[in-house]
Amino acid sequence: MSQPVRVIVAISLLFAILIGAGTALSYATRLQADIQRRTIEIGGVFREYRLVIPYSARDKENLPLLIALHGALDTTDEMAHYTQLDILAAQEGCLLVYLQGRLLNWPPSIPEVNPDIAVPDLEFFDEICDQMVDRYHVDSNRIHLAGVSQGGGMCNLIVSQRSERLASAVCNCGWMPKPLDVAPLTTTNKCPMLFIVGSQDTQVPPEVVRTASRIFEAGGHPIEFRLLDGAGHGWNNNFGVNRILWNFVRDKRREVGM
Repeated sequence: MSQPVRVIVAISLLFAILIGAGTALSYATRLQADIQRRTIEIGGVFREYRLVIPYSARDKENLPLLIALHGALDTTDEMAHYTQLDILAAQEGCLLVYLQGRLLNWPPSIPEVNPDIAVPDLEFFDEICDQMVDRYHVDSNRIHLAGVSQGGGMCNLIVSQRSERLASAVCNCGWMPKPLDVAPLTTTNKCPMLFIVGSQDTQVPPEVVRTASRIFEAGGHPIEFRLLDGAGHGWNNNFGVNRILWNFVRDKRREVGM
């Protein structure tokens, strides 16, 4: 490559970087929220997350927190794009954190040969909860969890293992990871849960989601089940999923003493 060509390429790359940064800043300004992409070290491994802090939440106390779990092979930015949860958080003054799964995934099950497969993710969840409470005035009794598809399965897994930290949880087209689907459920906090699924979902059929909801219901959790008539798999914004989610979580609080 000749020297002039190298210069042109370098200038083009610089412009692309500046345009990308400007676009992100413009989006955050229009959104009325501060968007940060961060890493945190958990057990010697750096984990990524995306933090959304609404301008309306600055200097306020006892904030609600929504933790979001993406689907298989997604990134936190991709989840932000297809869910539009940034807009919801900015409108409602809710702190929002998207967690990034290892290798873009969450454990779909707990295999017998690796019973600790989810431990790093549970520790990630714990640390994020602690940091948000300590640094951003989050109310520890107003922590909510939501996941879609594989993230919905991970949502169910976290509730089964960390219910004492949650005010509520929303599982969107997710399943109950094996062997939690057959083991007795012994959650310490019976947080309310909302299960959402499209009637035309062929990847995670409604009965699979309903089975997960029944397991938690049998374990003492208050359950709501929402079947979206005509919807397929995924985060169905055209069916008002964000408003359904917020109407469910907005007034939920963890019982004091849990």
